[in-house]
Amino acid sequence: MLPLRHGRLWLLVGWAGVLAAVVASLWPGGVPLPVTVWDKLQHGLGYFLLTLWFAGLYPRRQYLWIALGCFALGLGIELLQGASATRSMEAADLGANAAGIVAALVLAYALLGGWAAWVEQALGLAPRR
Repeated sequence: MLPLRHGRLWLLVGWAGVLAAVVASLWPGGVPLPVTVWDKLQHGLGYFLLTLWFAGLYPRRQYLWIALGCFALGLGIELLQGASATRSMEAADLGANAAGIVAALVLAYALLGGWAAWVEQALGLAPRR
């Protein structure tokens, strides 16, 4: 992890996001809804945010692992949804997740990687030396 004064807090918020994604994805649903653009945008945006969040906490050399972890999370959720009586597994959801992950990686490499250190610096919360 990057040298962050409040690294544990940043991680806690990130893992709360992971937990929220798992709960929202596996909560028993009603009748399966038709595939919509909004559904796929939600998938893409959710995995975009998770990937970008963790890219803000770790150095660039860890980004591939972050991306693989986020993809594995999405794959695991889809497999669990496929085994559920009230949810369904959809390859298109996994594709939307992957698109969000790739978009976040591009943005992290180009501009926003390490954003948490910038936030701490801007707020005067940089690590003590």
